Order: sequence, then C-alpha cells, then structure tokens
Amino acid sequence: MNRRFAALVGFAALMGAGCQYSSEIILCDQIPEGGCPTGRGGTCDDPLCEALYECVEGVWQRTELCEGNTGGAAGSGGASGSGGTGGTGGSGGECTPIEFDHSAETTGCEPPLQSPDCPAAAAEACPEQVCLTGCFDFFLCTDDGWTDVAYCDEDGNFYVLQ
Repeated sequence: MNRRFAALVGFAALMGAGCQYSSEIILCDQIPEGGCPTGRGGTCDDPLCEALYECVEGVWQRTELCEGNTGGAAGSGGASGSGGTGGTGGSGGECTPIEFDHSAETTGCEPPLQSPDCPAAAAEACPEQVCLTGCFDFFLCTDDGWTDVAYCDEDGNFYVLQ
C-alpha cells in the first residue's frame, strides 16, 4: 500500500511541475523584414508579405513562406508591420515605455484574462510593438473588476483609453 501511495505522490509532483502556468507575456522584437504577423491578420494575399510569422514566447517563428511575394522589394520601400493615423502601432523597432495609472489596481479579478485579452503591463514596455503579439485589449484589475485601459485596432494601431 505504501508503494502505491508513494507512486501516486510522485506522479502528482511530476504533473504539478509540468503544468505550471505563467501569466507573464513575452513580447517579440521587430518582426523580420518582409514578414507579416498572423496575429494581426497577415496573409500571403498581401504582396508585401514575404512570409507569415507568429510571436511565440518572445521569438518570431515563421509559419508560412509566401511564394512569389517580393515583400516590397520591387519599389514600394519594403513596408512591414503596421502603422496608421491616431495610434502608435508600428514596425519602427523603437519603444517608448508608457505607464498606466495603477493607483486603483488590485488583485483577484475573476474570471482570469484569456487571449486575446492581456494585462496592461504587457503594453507598458513597448506599445509600438504590442499589437504584433496577438493581444487586442489590455486590462487592469480594479475593485470594480477588469477595466479596459488600451486596445489594438484591426490595422495594428495601439490606442490608450485611460
């Protein structure tokens, strides 16, 4: 009986070690030249996309090569990523840290955030690149529950609501 108990305890310990969840979001740097993010709707139908990439734990991983696309090399200047009016989206590789007002922040909001919703802290380090991560809305946990403080639009532009 003791062997079964020891085996069960050992199995439970292994399961617990393998199923740890981290809420920390790891952002990717600038997408490779000619690349388009799948999380922002990039497709090979766009002639500027040489390849499609997905941000996985802080590293851009190519998911598809777009045969025949030049990525803008044929005279368009090679625009990759997103920009636009009114937002801070972008592909410029620059980061201007921002800080949301955390004075009303607390812990314990339920239910937990689920992708594509992300904690506000994910956007604070580099708002110019955060829309390439697959996050769409950014929230703070307050006494009133989850409070929306920023979002990414369909074009990959970042907007602050607070």
